Amino acid sequence: MIELIVVVTILGLLASVVVPKLDGISPKYRLRSAARTIGQNIGWARSLGGGDGDEYVLRYDLGESTFSIILPPGIDEDPDLDVDMRETMGVQTLPEGIVISKILHPDGMSDEYGIVDIVLDEYGTTGSHIAVVRNEDDTTIAVYFEAIIGSIQYMPGEDAEFPRW
Repeated sequence: MIELIVVVTILGLLASVVVPKLDGISPKYRLRSAARTIGQNIGWARSLGGGDGDEYVLRYDLGESTFSIILPPGIDEDPDLDVDMRETMGVQTLPEGIVISKILHPDGMSDEYGIVDIVLDEYGTTGSHIAVVRNEDDTTIAVYFEAIIGSIQYMPGEDAEFPRW
């Protein structure tokens, strides 16, 4: 019994030394997780639009660091219903300490504040953009979505840009 108490005490001391060291790793993994969540939702919205033959909208709120998928107008609604009046699939909030710092567009423009709507048409030809996600350590990951081929890539760094052919 005494040996068991000694072993548990030693393990407790080791854990008290090791666990605080793991906090430094956490921001990096929260950043990666947030980037993957955004990428998965982009892919999901694109596949919904292609499958239904409808236009979906990705909405980023850069001030709140949230994003959502806005549904197309319902069957009994006006097909030209304004995006702000449409139903969403729910707003997703990024983990604490993670922010969407900017959205880059293929034409070279970028948005660093406000609400940004990215339209994904039913043919999958629109909606290319880069969402730059940053953590409290100023580490960034860029989520690059190429609409025509439907690819999602994750690039490190704030200097992400669209490829120039």
